[in-house]
Amino acid sequence: MQSITKWFTLLLGLAVVPTYSAILMKPINDPDLAYSGELLSGTYNQQITHPDTLLGFPIGSRVADPAQIHSAVMHWAEQSDRLHVVEYARTHEGRPLIAAFISTPALLSELDTIKSNIDKLANPLNTSDSQASNIIDSLPAVAWMAYSIHGNETSGADAALTAIYHLIASEDKDVEALLDDMVVVIDPMMNPDGRARFAKSLEQYRGTAPNVDDQSLLHRGDWPYGRTNHYFFDLNRDFFYLTQPETVGRVEMINDWRPQLMIDGHEMGSQDTYLMGPPRQPLNQNIDPNLQKWAKTFARDQSAAFDEKGWRYYTGEWFENWYPGYSNYSEYRGTMHILYEQSRMAEDGVRRPEGTVQTYIESVHHQFISTLANLKTLDKNSKAMYQDYWQGRKNNVASKGKFANRTYVIMANDNIGRTDALVSRLLAQDIKVYITDKDMEVDEATTHLGDVKEDIVIPKGSIVVPNRQAEAPLIAAIMEFDAGVNNAVLLEERQKTLRDGSSLMYDTTAWNLTMMYGLESVTVSEHLTSNMSPYKPSTHTHTLLDNAIAWMVDGADDRSVAFAARLMERGIHVRYIDRESEFENTVFNRGSIAVTVTDNPNTENLASLIKQTADELMVSVIATTSGFGEGELPEWGGKHFDLLTRPQVAILSHGNMSSYDVGATWYSIDANLGIRHSQIDVNSLNRTDLRRYNVIVLPTSYGALDKSKQALLDEWVNNGGTLIAHGRSAAALAGKDGIANVKTIENSFEKALDYDISLNREYMANLNKVDTKAAMSHTLNADFAFPWDDLPKPLKEEELTRRDKWLSHFMPSGAMVAGRTDQQHWLTAGTPEVLPLLYSNQPLLMSADNSEAVVRAGVFSPSPNKKKGDSESKKNADRWFTLPQDKALKVRMSGLLWPEAQQRIANTAYLTRERSGKGQIILFSGQPNFRGAALGTNRLLLNAIVYGPGLGSQENVSL
Repeated sequence: MQSITKWFTLLLGLAVVPTYSAILMKPINDPDLAYSGELLSGTYNQQITHPDTLLGFPIGSRVADPAQIHSAVMHWAEQSDRLHVVEYARTHEGRPLIAAFISTPALLSELDTIKSNIDKLANPLNTSDSQASNIIDSLPAVAWMAYSIHGNETSGADAALTAIYHLIASEDKDVEALLDDMVVVIDPMMNPDGRARFAKSLEQYRGTAPNVDDQSLLHRGDWPYGRTNHYFFDLNRDFFYLTQPETVGRVEMINDWRPQLMIDGHEMGSQDTYLMGPPRQPLNQNIDPNLQKWAKTFARDQSAAFDEKGWRYYTGEWFENWYPGYSNYSEYRGTMHILYEQSRMAEDGVRRPEGTVQTYIESVHHQFISTLANLKTLDKNSKAMYQDYWQGRKNNVASKGKFANRTYVIMANDNIGRTDALVSRLLAQDIKVYITDKDMEVDEATTHLGDVKEDIVIPKGSIVVPNRQAEAPLIAAIMEFDAGVNNAVLLEERQKTLRDGSSLMYDTTAWNLTMMYGLESVTVSEHLTSNMSPYKPSTHTHTLLDNAIAWMVDGADDRSVAFAARLMERGIHVRYIDRESEFENTVFNRGSIAVTVTDNPNTENLASLIKQTADELMVSVIATTSGFGEGELPEWGGKHFDLLTRPQVAILSHGNMSSYDVGATWYSIDANLGIRHSQIDVNSLNRTDLRRYNVIVLPTSYGALDKSKQALLDEWVNNGGTLIAHGRSAAALAGKDGIANVKTIENSFEKALDYDISLNREYMANLNKVDTKAAMSHTLNADFAFPWDDLPKPLKEEELTRRDKWLSHFMPSGAMVAGRTDQQHWLTAGTPEVLPLLYSNQPLLMSADNSEAVVRAGVFSPSPNKKKGDSESKKNADRWFTLPQDKALKVRMSGLLWPEAQQRIANTAYLTRERSGKGQIILFSGQPNFRGAALGTNRLLLNAIVYGPGLGSQENVSL
């Protein structure tokens, strides 16, 4: 028996495999992994605990997890009078985010005074030149050093821990001298949730021997990987959208301190070297040019520090500063910003192309030396940088400056929740916002569509943001309709596109807040100051009435969708009003929500539940004692009051699904609706009982669903389910063998004429004219013609395919397209007629008579070429569609959208809906909740999720 046990032990390797703790503590003896550099050197205060002791391993040899980093910093805060720690936020998972203020005890005792003086220097309207000069003389340098905003880019946070210890414990004279003149703020790990996820994967995939293969799971981790936060958001794209708590807290503190220098420690491809500033073109034209001057100064000193140690590096090359949503947003407030990009590796290091192995501790050392080099440069140049900062702030408010005569106006609207949300983002950035007290007329204004209109009336209640403010560069960067780009950049981008399909653009080229939020806005070419008051957040009120027969929430407000969803979750029956209505002198927009006593006869405290839900959402409820519709408007017992069905929602996740879009969808449901839902692993779809759900959301993916999974979803839809798909997942369903009737553009050319006829039918259905004489004639009209009689003969399928392939080369990295919405469709409730749509290199959808094109790309406008006497015949656009002779089509709103891309995108469908059996398929061409900030298109998604089961399906899924 003993021999059998021994045999099994040997077979399983239990006799030779060390325990897990032994693996963790196993010394690395591989000579290739040896590193001769010394991370910490010099004389240190022995009263400050060495980080190796706190961590249990040599600092920089392993990845310190969030708990270890936080514990070490808090421990040092009790030991050192050079360190003051502030918690500025908590993550979704409850982990603290901290800022470590490091300086001399004297300066740390004066932090409030220092911050007050910085605030005075930032306000040129209340501070004179002489006062500014005195403030500059007294101010220490202020640096904000931030690390590892991407959780799997770990070396920055370990370098931050090293830097904190070095600065608080070093007894070297150069460190003491540095702190005599400077307050250093270290944000050691900007994404604790993501770091915790990656640190856990390291524990899971460590082996007995060092693994230097950067393709292994040890280096890459698991879906959704450690880059993002709890909701899979890239926090380095959120600095002005402010959707996540990490960003909200961080931005508030950075804005309070207005540091002279902000660094952001990242990692990049494992086979790369080290990138540092300054960035290359395109550069956002709103950034103070003086900052580019200082960027070169810092780069020279940082590169010299690397040269001294023989470390390879480069500046710029692939990093540009056009999109303002990175951490470099601080540049728009006058801060010098530097990006670090260290080649990424896990603890064992990575074998490089030249055959050497770069160790993890070497990566940490690179980040640490960069930190010290930048601090030394700041120390030398702080006073001169303050002088430039002061001059820049004065230029921002100058009456003849570049920002002097420009005002952004958000037109008054009924979407109070969304408008308040946008304004809250502006106020968080110290931007002054006003509201008009009465109607006011301006000489001219430019619309989202680029039209310059004269004698525009700005209605009472509109939001006004003058650009002539201290924060003018940031205001312009996030509010201007088009970010300027110079001709040289456009030329190089065009050449790259044609040569090999590459791009200068690192991110989206359109990000305007009012377009992302889907709110009508204009730019006025003057500095508006009269007939307006400082903005105050709206308040919600209720009229509940003891004798009410129904309670309403206006459908223009996005919160009305959540109101309906939460009440249904609580067992309340809810109705959707599909057209504008009026009860007891109160007008309600299309899509309003009604709760009636007759639908809920057995519900106790109905009014109290309604009030509770409305209070949670801070939305107003209005009661009515009559169901009679004023004029020709609908009554409460007619067909326009549709009874909704409670959504039971699943999101397909993991596998090839995009974690960004999964997270954005998950976040949208949690943050906007607050109702229960489930994430389902797409890999186990065949083993999932789909009858539990009546809504399934399929986020965009990196690979198509196989035929068996599509067949399973097809059966579920036909039994009454609402299937919602985004981006490439929508393309899979709309592919040649997909389950949808909608097709992608490349699969549509065989029936190009049918799609053109359907497009013209939609156009004709919206015409406000009719031939009364012909309609009432008793005689057969011999001149009658079909709409397609005047259409040009379609190009052959082969030619359309060839043209589409050519045009596809020019698809954008992110641009705003004008969308026209079907204002009678339930999916568009709460959206304007013209809705900005963010398009990137995404699939294009084609909808004909067997489906509904709810939102299309392009907005009709009068043709600039129409002459008197022109006929109403159609004109060919050299594509699959034709345009009426008297119409032009506006496509581009903002961003880089080549003419070829406009031609390809024009008239395709952004959002489609089709019936399939008892259920429906809803397809989005792109990602409707892009970065949690595209609130305009996100409303379409919320409508689909909450209203779909009741309005688009014939009956419930069998549960």
